[in-house]
Amino acid sequence: MSLSRVRSLAILGALMLIAVVVVTWTLLSDKQSSQADGGHSCPPGAKPANTTMPKEQAVKLNVYNSTDRAGLAEGTSTKLKAVGFHVVSVKQDPTGTVVQGSAQIRFGRKAVGAAQLMRAYVPGATMQYDPGRETDTIDLVLGEKFQAIRGPSDVKEAEVTLGDPTPPPGTC
Repeated sequence: MSLSRVRSLAILGALMLIAVVVVTWTLLSDKQSSQADGGHSCPPGAKPANTTMPKEQAVKLNVYNSTDRAGLAEGTSTKLKAVGFHVVSVKQDPTGTVVQGSAQIRFGRKAVGAAQLMRAYVPGATMQYDPGRETDTIDLVLGEKFQAIRGPSDVKEAEVTLGDPTPPPGTC
């Protein structure tokens, strides 16, 4: 082996060692993390929120009717089940509140992403965050102006328009 070849291999080896050290140092010092993995620190008093957008099959929801229109919650839940949602309960709104708009989506910190997904399905739905709610189940409360859920292409367009879910106040 010639001296120039040994020198080339030594330089190449040194460069590879430097590259390994730089990559390792970069990975170990990276402070980025997603909100869903809880790898970041929250301000004092704030609780971590799950802002990951789930697939429909992972969303548990209650479908409530806040109107006097018979069968509204049942018919809507059938359509949501067909799309893949896991419907837990279908009945009149247990709070007795009459929603004047299209619908209201009630959720806690563990279902921020799921609530955003549901919002993409229901035109004009408003979000109601409940800081005391500790489940990952959301409530879809159908209101006076509710017509129907969106179709698949309209849902995709609504997801883009709505953007990524953001943590509600008091969460991170």
